[in-house]
Amino acid sequence: MGATRYTRTLAEFATDASIGDLSPSAIEATKRVVLDTLGCAVGGRGVASSEILTAVKVAAGGTPESTVFVGGERLPCAAAVHLNSHYANALDAEETIRHSGHLAACAVPPALSIAEAMGSSGIDILGAIGVGFDVAARIGLSLRHIDILDDGTIEIAPVAGLSWAAFAATVAAGRLYGLDADQMSQAFGITVATAPLPIAGQWGNLPSPRPMTKYGMYGSMAEAGVFAVHLARAGFAGDTTILDGDRGFWRIMGSRYCEWDSMTDRLGERWLIEETSFKLYPACRFSTPALDLFYELWERAGVEADEIAAVDVAVPHAMMAKHMDSPEVRTVVDGQFSVPHNLGLAAFMGPPGPKWHTAAAMVDLKVREFASRVSVHVYPEAGPMMEKLIRKQGHSELIPTKMMLTTRSGKSFEALTDHASGDPWEEGALIGDAVLQNKFRLFCEPYLSVGQIGDAISIVGALEEEPDATRLVAALVAETAIAP
Repeated sequence: MGATRYTRTLAEFATDASIGDLSPSAIEATKRVVLDTLGCAVGGRGVASSEILTAVKVAAGGTPESTVFVGGERLPCAAAVHLNSHYANALDAEETIRHSGHLAACAVPPALSIAEAMGSSGIDILGAIGVGFDVAARIGLSLRHIDILDDGTIEIAPVAGLSWAAFAATVAAGRLYGLDADQMSQAFGITVATAPLPIAGQWGNLPSPRPMTKYGMYGSMAEAGVFAVHLARAGFAGDTTILDGDRGFWRIMGSRYCEWDSMTDRLGERWLIEETSFKLYPACRFSTPALDLFYELWERAGVEADEIAAVDVAVPHAMMAKHMDSPEVRTVVDGQFSVPHNLGLAAFMGPPGPKWHTAAAMVDLKVREFASRVSVHVYPEAGPMMEKLIRKQGHSELIPTKMMLTTRSGKSFEALTDHASGDPWEEGALIGDAVLQNKFRLFCEPYLSVGQIGDAISIVGALEEEPDATRLVAALVAETAIAP
């Protein structure tokens, strides 16, 4: 296929694919992503950035169409989408597709908010999320912001971003609103014209204090996708070739080149929602192996956290370039990207969840003192392992990490890994339903009752049987919330 018809091909797939086209395993994967993302969204409601956005959006008001999670505020659908999608990313605990970026925050909340406003069924919700996730993932994985040249030099594009996630909202919304392929093509073009600028390259180089915007605002991305659909339905014209040619979306996003085949490889057969990685921790994905190893070595050592004298962590160079070795934490976002701070949280703040990123946790003296015992440096052996994969496919599925934990009694314990828990391509790293449900409980406990949490798990588990989104949305609003 030439590089001239990708927009149309994906638009037709986005509108024509039915729930019957998704394999049984893809449907189950979609349910897992739904549960995980909703748990992250509920848990993310109390983050400072979420509170500020909520105050601004609620003050703006508008026609009450959809519900805001936890608080129960009723807002125009696009405004509710913005807030719920932001919440889903606020703790940095949601899935990552092939370690290339988050995506579900732009698929799950938009589908649920629109389904609530439209009266769509559970089957429609699953189809919107599964297909929307797939289209956006294909577009995202076609971008190449890092490459290994023939002489071994690593070349990184100066401009990079994650705004491609907005396509998940576009497709999910377009399906639920009943767009045809022509309208979906228009919506694709409008999405690119309205989605946030690619700021990840700039953000990644910033030291503490990191801004609340992070590497891109998922609420803005999701709202842009929904807004694009509203405009396309009304007859607004967009660029219907936006994914095609030498000056298409890939160029706009600063990609070094476009891997065209990624957009159509086994389209309708390979469902990328089955290939995303789940997190157990509210921290950057690249911190996951370090946290995995810490829990393993801490258990082997059999001592209290105060008896740990030092932790030495060797990580890929990219993590050092993004200042993830720094223990300095002045914002919640800093805390999500500091390896020393995250190990301190693991040592003293209990099971991972929203309480890891409260104002109190950020300044906790025990956490800070423990972080000072953690040293982070480059793991030389990681480079060749990752470079091989980058040469082959433009991204690395491995995060090689090595750790030594030393106790105050002088005993040392070592371990290494090349992958992270939650990666579906590593048999030993798979996260089962029970573990994922436990994460959901931990993230929702500060806001929802035990009964609501159980109801949400049950409803998502049989989402295809739900006539609409009413019961699921109700389970995500705190029983003490008083909607205006």
